[in-house]
Amino acid sequence: MADWPIAAVARMSGVTARTLRHYDEIGLLPPARIGSNGHRPYEERQLLRLQQILVLRELGVGLPELMAAGADAGSDAVLDEADGQYWSLTGLSPVSADEFRAIGRSCVDDEQWQDAYESIAPGLAAYQCAAFEAYVAGRLPVA
Repeated sequence: MADWPIAAVARMSGVTARTLRHYDEIGLLPPARIGSNGHRPYEERQLLRLQQILVLRELGVGLPELMAAGADAGSDAVLDEADGQYWSLTGLSPVSADEFRAIGRSCVDDEQWQDAYESIAPGLAAYQCAAFEAYVAGRLPVA
């Protein structure tokens, strides 16, 4: 199967490599794999998904709707990202399941946090909150 490096995909699609990395980070469009060298090759399946994303974006569909269609807040990719965030926090200080859930709720309850998330993508605050909730429910023992 043919592989295309991120730079080639960016050039072909008209989006930046940074956008493609962002789509990967939010679970919308992960590459076929990430090599030990950090390279992110894309295969035909990812190119077709990118084409769908770009068409839907052109039609005015927002990232939250695309994320809901492509990766729900309880998907493995999203839970893996929440796992990384959880363990980063526990490296600073122990964090209980209830505290992590409260951090997720802060994404929508705290106006500054919500504004920060919404400036990235409309609906991202609620999506982040749902992802934290799904992570607590699915991967952490509730105290």
